[in-house]
Amino acid sequence: MFYAAINCSGPQSRRRSFLRGESVSFHRPWLALLIYCSICSCISAQQLESVFPASAQAGTSTPVVFAGNGLGNLSSARSNSSGLTFRKLEDDSFTVDVAPDTPPGLYDVEAIGSNGVSSARTFSVTRQQHVVEQERSEPQTTQSVPLNCVISGRITKGDVDSYRFTAHQGDRVIIECWADRIDSSLRAMLELFDVDGKRLSVNRGFFGVDPVVTYSIPTDGEYIVKLHDLVYSGSDNHFYRLDVGMGPRVVFAVPPVVEGDQASNVTLYGWNLNESESIAAGETEQQHPLSSASPVRHVLSGKPLSFDSKTVRMTAPASGTALPLRRRPASLTVDGFAHYFDGADVPIQIGISDIPVVLEHENNSARTAKTLEVPTEVAGQLVRGDERDWYAINVRSGEVLYFEAFGQRIDSPVDLDISILDSRGEVSLADFHDDVDNIGGLRFPSSHLDPAGRWVAPADGRYFVTIRNLIGSIADDARRVYRLNVRREEPDVKLVAIARDPAAPAGVNIPRGGRGVVDVMAFRRRGMSRSLRVSARNLPTGLNCPDIWLGPDVTTAPLVLTADAGADPVVGPLELFCHVDAGAAETVGPLLYGTMVRSGLPTGSGRLMEELPVSVAGDARIQITADGHEPRQHQLYGELKVRHSPGGIIDVAVHVDGLGTQVDAPVRLVGVGLPPMIANQTAMIPAGRNKGYVSFYLPHSLPVGTYSLAIRADTKLRTAGTDKTEDVTVYSNAVTFEVHPPAFRINLDLTAPRKIKRGQIVQVGYTARRMNGFISKIHTELAAPGKVTNVGRLRGRGVSSTGQAESGTIQVIANEDADLGMHPFLRLYAVGVLEDEALYHGSCLLPMEIVE
Repeated sequence: MFYAAINCSGPQSRRRSFLRGESVSFHRPWLALLIYCSICSCISAQQLESVFPASAQAGTSTPVVFAGNGLGNLSSARSNSSGLTFRKLEDDSFTVDVAPDTPPGLYDVEAIGSNGVSSARTFSVTRQQHVVEQERSEPQTTQSVPLNCVISGRITKGDVDSYRFTAHQGDRVIIECWADRIDSSLRAMLELFDVDGKRLSVNRGFFGVDPVVTYSIPTDGEYIVKLHDLVYSGSDNHFYRLDVGMGPRVVFAVPPVVEGDQASNVTLYGWNLNESESIAAGETEQQHPLSSASPVRHVLSGKPLSFDSKTVRMTAPASGTALPLRRRPASLTVDGFAHYFDGADVPIQIGISDIPVVLEHENNSARTAKTLEVPTEVAGQLVRGDERDWYAINVRSGEVLYFEAFGQRIDSPVDLDISILDSRGEVSLADFHDDVDNIGGLRFPSSHLDPAGRWVAPADGRYFVTIRNLIGSIADDARRVYRLNVRREEPDVKLVAIARDPAAPAGVNIPRGGRGVVDVMAFRRRGMSRSLRVSARNLPTGLNCPDIWLGPDVTTAPLVLTADAGADPVVGPLELFCHVDAGAAETVGPLLYGTMVRSGLPTGSGRLMEELPVSVAGDARIQITADGHEPRQHQLYGELKVRHSPGGIIDVAVHVDGLGTQVDAPVRLVGVGLPPMIANQTAMIPAGRNKGYVSFYLPHSLPVGTYSLAIRADTKLRTAGTDKTEDVTVYSNAVTFEVHPPAFRINLDLTAPRKIKRGQIVQVGYTARRMNGFISKIHTELAAPGKVTNVGRLRGRGVSSTGQAESGTIQVIANEDADLGMHPFLRLYAVGVLEDEALYHGSCLLPMEIVE
């Protein structure tokens, strides 16, 4: 498995190797596709929408059907679990064989066909008896099922699914619906009735929006479970897993985190944990779940179940293990492992901390505040709606601390808020609220309600830290657990790779002779601003992926894979690693992977996944190649190798190769994955030409560092054998460039003319301010991409300035036949000369329109 990220995520062996600055490497073989694919480069999005049924019992074989868009002719399927294997049946049907020792949980499944590998869908494995919803001749038919089973079903529009089971008095029954957590569109509502039609319990959201009903059976007899969509919607994508049983179900843990390598006592709370002590969801202060004086409670028949508790001793695993759990994008900063309670069919995630973990205890005021050592992670609960926990820290003046709370990211029903107070606990010095920065957008929404922030101590002394829940209700709720992390500002970063398609879930498929793009997102924390290098390892022969860079503070960049024309059609997991320059040593760690679940939602839907599979499938019909380092021909200094600096312009030359296909339409170019400080631009390569340029201005505020970008090309190609055309989008190779400190800065005069008539001469004034110790000559010319001095029937008369001269004027002449309109990317281009060699470069754009 490859569940890890920079500085603590996933398998602990990998996390610790990275923290020690060691290199780690993993390899999983790539598999040859069973069929040879021959399609065009414009492969549609391979969107897997459903696998039905979405569950299977360990040790059994179950027929399943794949459905989606653009899947092509399916030949096989894959999973991140070696315990799941697929055998092809007819059409889009398969038999999934689940190995007996496969741990219960959630796994990723992808379909493989003539269009390559699809996007992922969740498939669940259970140890309970698995039952598939039966086709009903009458809408009101109720299907009989045994107690202690898992049901796979699907809701059509207006549908209400009904299941009947037999139970005895005192049976503690748990009915849990899985929908959103297994990538379903269903917004489920769950109801329990007795045989006479009396509704005993109802729920429409407990684990997020997925409902749970728990009940202590009052009398022997039959009971009916009804399930429908909240607004009576339905489709093939409204599938579900319904657990009906009496087995143990862990809901939360206190503490929810343990220190790595340290054995810890953890109290698990849930239902049917076989403990004499039961804790209700709503307790008084005297019945606080952390208190050893909690009373013994007895569950009454005919009532919802109270929480049981059981304390276990556990240690985080020393070797990497998979997390067969649903993990939302925001939880990527949470490291953990799956704990299986004895007899439970669903694991619970326990967090892992690299600093000491302590428990809160009766600290509801400044007087009882618990003093924390730095660094420390404290685990607590905010059971009451208005509860506020107090802590104290002793710091020195100027000391920088970083505070971070975990609530929503560990599936706790809280909206946390952190406050730093003065030594008397009266004056607020800092407040930290929600993290609303959504780096992942609609595909991978990463914003969350957990607070974090940086604080500088104004003076030596003792200060208070409080944490509270902003959405507390009147009723108490023991599930409101939190983690509060207090540490010094140690830079940290997590990186995630996700398929490029912004409109719908898709797989990563590269046509032979073409390219595919994976977006890399960096989630920087605690002052991490360094450049990051991402590289791929263990690629099959014929598939290439040059390293890319995310410059200082940059959060996104495109990673481009290229398949040779003769590459074999294969599919396998992409292995990406991040390299962080930590000064004396370079640290290396693997990336996490993400997927879009569905599009069309106001806030989007995505999740983390164990692997990001990539395939080589089909044949490209067009390829573009980008070059951001094309030499410039200068009339005085010959061929110049461009050195990029803030205040300059990077010209990206784009070559179009039709690969035997005639490209008759214009090709539109636009940048992809640009750092946020660099404004995107578009350019057009006219029909019939195979080369063009798109240029980007590097602002003065751009930090020195190494950056990567790519170019997207949109055009039309004729459909083979027809007179019709189809829209085609392709991507270039990654363009990596280094930004050096500038030697001077060129600025256009505010009074410089913005128009010039054919046959006219105008004077364009500018300033050239030397900096960073440069004092030599600056020579300035008129330029455009690929041209200096003579620019498309415009000519400039170059100017040299020496000594302390900081201004100049260029004479611009427009020919009588100069092209009318704006000249794209026209600029004043200057070179800094040292010992008669042009070493430094700078530019400023010249927006000039040619008129009659």
